[in-house]
Amino acid sequence: MKIQTLIPSIFLVSSLYAADSTQCIRIMSYNCENLFDYEHDEGKEDFEYTEFSAKHWTKSKYYAKLHRTASVIARCGEWGDVAIVGLVEIENERVLRDLTQKTQIKKAGYSYLHKESDDERGVDVALLYQPEKFTPLKTEFIKLNFENSRPTRDILFTTGVLPSGDTLSVFVNHWPSRYGGEVETESKRIEAANAVRHKVDSLFAVQKDPNIIIVGDFNDYFDNKSLSQTLEASTDLSSPYENKRLYNLMSKYKDRDDIGTHKFQGHWGILDHVIVSGALLDGNRLDATGDGAQIGFWEFLLEKDKTGVAPKRSFKGDFTTKGFSDHLPVYIDLEIK
Repeated sequence: MKIQTLIPSIFLVSSLYAADSTQCIRIMSYNCENLFDYEHDEGKEDFEYTEFSAKHWTKSKYYAKLHRTASVIARCGEWGDVAIVGLVEIENERVLRDLTQKTQIKKAGYSYLHKESDDERGVDVALLYQPEKFTPLKTEFIKLNFENSRPTRDILFTTGVLPSGDTLSVFVNHWPSRYGGEVETESKRIEAANAVRHKVDSLFAVQKDPNIIIVGDFNDYFDNKSLSQTLEASTDLSSPYENKRLYNLMSKYKDRDDIGTHKFQGHWGILDHVIVSGALLDGNRLDATGDGAQIGFWEFLLEKDKTGVAPKRSFKGDFTTKGFSDHLPVYIDLEIK
């Protein structure tokens, strides 16, 4: 296991904040759609992403996808670099190292948090961060164990310090997929929601006004039990907000059929969520209201389909395209007052 992190003193971070007129932190989440390197990892079922597979996944294809992924992150940081990036469907530390050191986002100076999970395909989650804007203090990888089922990826949980000295707790999720049937797999996503809810409750118990953001690919929609009942993520964004409740900022898109983060059988849906604690909505020290959560519904990430447009994905069966992902990125701006 390797967790790379960089922890300067809080006093140094605070001094940097005082010298920097920018008081806005952008936070992004992105399912990269199978960002694998081109070599086999011992013990992982990743042969599909090797040179002699049906995909013929070569070094050049790998680096092309790395650069396309980096371009999405760069586009999201339109007025500056994205401070915190939650990544879903990355294979290993090598991918993170190559992404942060060998692409156009190298200048952003990202460090990262990652741990190899027990997922048999080798799919993990990770967090990129700029040390001068977010300083991790404590990181945990929450394991999910299902009886008589294949191991799955961990949930990444970290608490860090912002330039203002405020703490922020971040969860990066990739809950079990619906492969095998929505109803048949629902209990796994409910269990994942239970794991996050348990950690959230522990934060609520020890902190007066905890600043929490929960992002990733949840493989469930607003009204599914995992989100609405177990995690208790409210879709009511009308104030007043309660500091110790969770609010799903993607619910502004709830009744839209012309936009989403993922498209299935011709229908847009929201599988990638941005959920925050009420303390981030009260307009005091930290404020995530503004324009709320946004979808990177950018033209270069889209292609025409039978019902309009859809994400320009990287793979269509064994055919490798010049696309990006089957998901679109989501992001919010956190204003530091």
